[in-house]
Amino acid sequence: MKKCLFSFCCLLAWCINAHAINGFFNHGIGTKNKGMAGAGVALAEDAISGGLNPANLAHLGTRVDFGASIFAPKRGFTVHDDAHDSSNQIRPGYYKSQIDIFLLPQFGFNYQINEKSSVGLIVIPGGGNSEYTSPVFNDVLWQSASEPTGTDFFQLYVHMPYSRKITDEFSFGIGPVFAVETMRLRGLQPFKLASDHPDDVTNNSWDFAYGVGASAGLRYQAHEHLSFGVGVQFRINMSKFDRYRGTIADDGNLDIPESFQVGMAFNITDDITLLADYQRIYYDQVKATGNEPSAILQGANVGGSDSPSGGWDNANIKKVGIRWQYDPKTVLRAGYSHSNQITPHEHLLVNYLAPLAAEDHISIGATRELDNGHELSVSLTYSPRETPSGKNVLTGQSSDLLLRQTEFEVTYAWKF
Repeated sequence: MKKCLFSFCCLLAWCINAHAINGFFNHGIGTKNKGMAGAGVALAEDAISGGLNPANLAHLGTRVDFGASIFAPKRGFTVHDDAHDSSNQIRPGYYKSQIDIFLLPQFGFNYQINEKSSVGLIVIPGGGNSEYTSPVFNDVLWQSASEPTGTDFFQLYVHMPYSRKITDEFSFGIGPVFAVETMRLRGLQPFKLASDHPDDVTNNSWDFAYGVGASAGLRYQAHEHLSFGVGVQFRINMSKFDRYRGTIADDGNLDIPESFQVGMAFNITDDITLLADYQRIYYDQVKATGNEPSAILQGANVGGSDSPSGGWDNANIKKVGIRWQYDPKTVLRAGYSHSNQITPHEHLLVNYLAPLAAEDHISIGATRELDNGHELSVSLTYSPRETPSGKNVLTGQSSDLLLRQTEFEVTYAWKF
């Protein structure tokens, strides 16, 4: 039992490794929103913002936004030589992920049907990987492992919202969300011993999952200088990763959890707007992320419906931002967001190879209007270095995580 539990603790780390810096989710949607650290659910600025709050689209007119981000995470972990049982330990040392730069395009289109309603098409990617050139888990439980060790996990969200103004002050939006995920896991051979499906744990090439959900939003202009907004993305029910059902809890069923964001935008002058948002993501409602690791003590293996998982907490994210109309053609932005650590410290080692959630994001951004209704927007986000520590309660082996992230994004837009 102890050997299986140790295997499980290592194995879970490879279930997910997303670009989205708050677990499954980006810290913001669109370049303008990211320039304020994700604040702005009550602010209608570009077509891509319809992925955050579809009610914003009714205020924008017909426009196209196309851009891409360069995402550069630094990830790694140090494992110490302090295990009680050397046969169950990971070889001590520092492990650094080798691939640190990802290019992720995005797209938004909003068509103004009439003065009150519009329809949109928004495509938002996510993803990333970890790749360690050494066989990290070699000799664990006296089993051999291949190299490289790592996970590839990529997502694509397609939003198709309809937005309508009920009055000049109040608008709503709603629409379907289609999602595609692809995953590949490598180097996990020793952990077949802890799985209900040992042939579906690792090195099975790429697997795909598909799902459909919905998003909705409201926007209310309470005063000339004050607006409120709320955006909700309902749970996206994904098909199963059959090739990795021996790794992912609930037989490979990795749904996208429900989330919502509420906020306000307050114009303190004609040129300066302050924003404050709150976002909550319900990770504990999805078995593949929310099941408690202690389930293994009741005899559950990895991969079943009630199998153990990472024990993630729900994410509670506070965001503040500022928008400054510097001159008639230039907008400057800045923002800060803070999240709780979604991986509880008592379960930190369970997730230590996939440090998904940075707690702090600091952002700046700008937009410059060009000729003929065109504009160029940029944003830069930095997540400071974080080094949380954890310990395997069975073997006593301790480890330290390393996570630091930078993202630069550019979007070009034209209005019709």
